[in-house]
Amino acid sequence: MDNLVIQALGKINMGILIIDRQLKVILWNGWLERFTGKSKDEVIGRNLLEVCPRFKLNMYQNILQNALYQGQSRFCSSALHKAFILPKENEDEHFYKQNMHVEPLYENGRNYAMIQISDMTNTSTRVYKLKNLIKELDVEYNKVKISEKISKHLSMHDSLTGLPNRRAFNERLIWAINHAERSEGRLAVLFVDTDGFKQINDTYGHEVGDQVLVETAKRLKENIRSTDSVARLSGDEFSIILNQLNDDHDAEVVCEKLGTAFVAPIEVSGNFIHLSLSIGISVYPRHGEEPAELLRYADQAMYRIKKNGKSGYAMYDSQRDQYG
Repeated sequence: MDNLVIQALGKINMGILIIDRQLKVILWNGWLERFTGKSKDEVIGRNLLEVCPRFKLNMYQNILQNALYQGQSRFCSSALHKAFILPKENEDEHFYKQNMHVEPLYENGRNYAMIQISDMTNTSTRVYKLKNLIKELDVEYNKVKISEKISKHLSMHDSLTGLPNRRAFNERLIWAINHAERSEGRLAVLFVDTDGFKQINDTYGHEVGDQVLVETAKRLKENIRSTDSVARLSGDEFSIILNQLNDDHDAEVVCEKLGTAFVAPIEVSGNFIHLSLSIGISVYPRHGEEPAELLRYADQAMYRIKKNGKSGYAMYDSQRDQYG
């Protein structure tokens, strides 16, 4: 089946190439070989910017980065752009018109981008017909994308609090780590657990418990910067990404602010409910560079607070924070 797919990609009448996050070319189909004169053997494994210099422009760099790191699709029309893939030597690049469609791909936890190149070069009559067709397709495409956007929002957000869910949090953490790596910055992951929430549910019922969670989400979101992210992982467990920290102490300052935000009781249906937080902190790159380990270390630091009387925060310590 893989061989049939490769054969089909080789015969399809458009350029299809796939790149990874390092912009390394993973796939280069037959159309591109014929159009550019460059065989797949000499292209695969090389950096896209070397093979196709037009992508060095900031506009196209941003399109690729948004697909690779934020899962965004993008369509670029030949009416507004020059050719994206240059033809063989000795051919006039200005003669050609191309559409480009960039889509994110995912496999085994890795992100890729597929670039589709459609040759729009033809007589004026054909171009006119194609433009009308593109307009019709664009309307349908936008309708589909709006529907997909709504569906994606529902799949990436917690239905009770409206916060990003665990899946969305993981994607944001991956993006935040990649950004911090490129900028040689640091970030913190906070694992936040409410103290005594089970007792609240048992005493007041689940409807009151749900309203307490909604208010908890609201206070957490109000006490971090707009550039940071808070998510509900499950039950009464939340996690926060603090971006662009100057030093580790910045994370502790935020934890103190969050603790203060819960001094005032939460009022639900005439009940005044006191709630406190236990917060664990891990810092990139000091404690780790992988999303899963940063979240795990923050969880372990939070667990130390729980064991020592609850209500407070702690920085991860490899010597002290090990589950028995």
